[in-house]
Amino acid sequence: MPPTAPPGHSSGGESGRTAACRFTVLGPLRVRDGSAEVSVGSPQAQAVFTVLLLRARTPVSARELVAAVWGDEAPPNALGSLRTHVFTLRRLLEPGRAPRAAARTLLTTGDGYTLRVAPEDVDLTVFELRTAEARRALAAGRPERARSLLVSALDLWRGSPLVGVPGPYAEAQRARLEELRLAAVEARREAEIALGRHDDATGLRAPAPSDGPARLPQDTADFTGRNDETDRLCAALESSRIVSLSAVSGMGGIGKTALAVHVAHRMRHRFPDGQLYADLRGTDPRPAEPMEVLGRFLRVLGVRAGHLPTLPGERAALYRSVLATRQVLVLLDNARDLAQVRDLLPGAPGSAVLLTSRSRLVGLTGATLVDLRPLARAEALELLTRIVGGPRVSAEPEAVAEVLDACGHLPLALRIVASRLAARPGHTFAETAALLADERGRLGAFRAEDAAVETTFRLGMELLDAEHVRAFRLLALPEVPELGVPAAAALLARPEREAEELCESLVDLSLLESVAPGRYRYHDLLRLFARQTAVAEVPDHERTAALARLLEFTLATALDAHRASLPDDIFPGNIPGNAAPPRSAGPVFTGPQEATAWLLDEQTSLLGLVEQAAGDASLSLTVSSDLLLAADPLGRLGAQPYGIERAARTLAGAARAAGHRTAEARALYMLGSSVQHRFAMRLGAPDLDRAIELCRAAGDRTLLAHVLITRGGGALALRDFTAAHALLTEALTHCRALASRGIEAYALGFLGLALLATGRADEGLAHCREAVAVTRATGDLAGRANALHNLAQVCLWTGRTSEAFDSLHESLRLWRDTGSRYREGLLLGAIAEAHNVSGRPAEAAEHAAWARDIAEARGDAGILARALAQLGHAHRAQGDADEAREHYRRAERVFRELGLPDADDIARHLREL
Repeated sequence: MPPTAPPGHSSGGESGRTAACRFTVLGPLRVRDGSAEVSVGSPQAQAVFTVLLLRARTPVSARELVAAVWGDEAPPNALGSLRTHVFTLRRLLEPGRAPRAAARTLLTTGDGYTLRVAPEDVDLTVFELRTAEARRALAAGRPERARSLLVSALDLWRGSPLVGVPGPYAEAQRARLEELRLAAVEARREAEIALGRHDDATGLRAPAPSDGPARLPQDTADFTGRNDETDRLCAALESSRIVSLSAVSGMGGIGKTALAVHVAHRMRHRFPDGQLYADLRGTDPRPAEPMEVLGRFLRVLGVRAGHLPTLPGERAALYRSVLATRQVLVLLDNARDLAQVRDLLPGAPGSAVLLTSRSRLVGLTGATLVDLRPLARAEALELLTRIVGGPRVSAEPEAVAEVLDACGHLPLALRIVASRLAARPGHTFAETAALLADERGRLGAFRAEDAAVETTFRLGMELLDAEHVRAFRLLALPEVPELGVPAAAALLARPEREAEELCESLVDLSLLESVAPGRYRYHDLLRLFARQTAVAEVPDHERTAALARLLEFTLATALDAHRASLPDDIFPGNIPGNAAPPRSAGPVFTGPQEATAWLLDEQTSLLGLVEQAAGDASLSLTVSSDLLLAADPLGRLGAQPYGIERAARTLAGAARAAGHRTAEARALYMLGSSVQHRFAMRLGAPDLDRAIELCRAAGDRTLLAHVLITRGGGALALRDFTAAHALLTEALTHCRALASRGIEAYALGFLGLALLATGRADEGLAHCREAVAVTRATGDLAGRANALHNLAQVCLWTGRTSEAFDSLHESLRLWRDTGSRYREGLLLGAIAEAHNVSGRPAEAAEHAAWARDIAEARGDAGILARALAQLGHAHRAQGDADEAREHYRRAERVFRELGLPDADDIARHLREL
């Protein structure tokens, strides 16, 4: 079978423009003819030219241009306006062309246009080539060469990219280009450091946006004491010329978070580009994964979900790159250890970090370390007075002293007691002191640093009526870092307004924390206490019912996200005779990007609930397996959720032990497809084969169709074409019987490749064209991109070179619009292959290098191996045997690690050199 490949720019060709013209987008859009600047025209004309220039040598249809320039607000005469702008641009680019002479620079191609300019005449292309070469020089240990290239690349910038150019396409490109600049600044900084020029590295800064994110929790209105600690931390953040690491440590309830948040709010002026916050859950059984936190930070900082690298080191590098030119304060709360926070530390001057942790993070070189102790008596008394009031405190000095001692001067304990007293004006400090003294000796089950802490928690609960006690206990049950109001309402079986009022009341009593409007979490000690009291005092059936409601609510919302992400694709959990899935009371998704963003943001909670349900025999394995299935769009779009393999394995084991074959099949499908997403086809095959067996036994045609397609795609990669043909033919039969048009297109496209590989090229071509037609009819952009990729491969290997390039370029555009860097890298490699097959090794090398860079940044081994193979072919065709050999050797090593037969092909090429 021909190697499956990927997208990039376009075929080459001679340009008919004036040789002296140069084009710039790294700043204002400009065209220079020699030393003279030529006006591009109106803003709309600039928008049209921007699309054509950034997709140079690639056909762009009129419909695509209208969408890129006007978006959803295209006027009725948009096509006429477009033709006028094209006419104006042609006069600009070819002023001496005779009236009836054919255009040689801006050509009419099909129903659209193609701009033919040389890559070296566009500043962006030159910038990308220089930065790519610089990264290779850095990797090869040549920092001087890298620095020279990066200096020349960054010198091409003339301000904000495409400033003033309107339209959705230009807006998206501005964000992408800013990311490229930040990455280049970070790379140059690395080169300067490698050369020992630390002062030069420190001075590297680029203009930063002024509307950065502000994600800090609310400051404590009655924050009391800690004056010395506050001053030390503020001084460190204010005066430091390097990244300031200020670590605050101490026991639970001591006030670490309150102090850090208070300092962060006081210092917001020092960090105009934003403030980031993450609870690292260091004392939880499942602490926050650095990859998860990095993903959330990067999305908040403007990096699209599909552009997030999948390897921890590469994601951390992108994070440092994005922060390299910004002044951002990062508050990392409740860290477990230094290893958890290492990748979350910025690497450039200007930004700062505040850390809190139970333990002292002594490995932080140059950090300002603050160890918190209980409040001084005067501070504790002041806090109590602020909340309860001076007259009541003054009236019972001896009882007040007893209360302070019983609370151990811990701010959390004091707040709970003070809130109780403030809410009960008739209660005295003497009564409270007696309660604390009585319970201190009786309660020892709670594993905290001080027995008085649990006593205080119980005392705080006495302030609650039955409804609030119920909420306090039930909200702590799910294994999620935080809850929003809709989820809390489902868990409590109360209307959203009532659920929000309950949560806010608990916040007022210091029994719950509000991390953002409508989102809540527990202090870790309070969560443990609430769970223990729930287990001891809430009936099993009530706890189970609460978690079941939350699971069903989350599933319903996830199903809505699935529907929005994959139009016309029947959810694979639907089987005949099943009740319709519950409808969501959560957000309504308006499109694939919004739905995918929700899945990414909630993936930690979603997968945590799946694992929790798998370990609880009282919860439904059917619901939890459907919840796992609902994450499927992330894999198809190339935004593979972190931790999905672990959740799938856990669920598969639980389902197997329970004899729940339906849930086991779903978990094995998600596990196998996730593994195959990494190109580990042989590793994923057994799980998929078992899933096929289970689906057939259960008569589950819906899931079976999905599993067959995934397994068939793996068989194609392993070159077991007979098996692939059989699997995909059966899959297509099921898809058509189910009328699932979305998944039918996938079956058609892959079956087209299997037909090509088994000598039935005409049938394969027909199947691939039908797949494209189906996706155009359904409006599934990701499905169309996939179908076009498959069509291009069949066209390439049947001599339809022009159609192959057209399909590849359209597929690349669609994947770029979805933000999927995984698929972008895949398509760039495919275009490189097409250029190699067409005898254009220079163009092949260019696209393969871009694919390689993306794959290396993301850690996509399969895409990397294919890109390296195409680089080897290109250099071999150009007579550079040494370069070819180097790329071939790397490709062979990766292919063998993945167990792919491509390794034998590469070995043969190496022997021929």
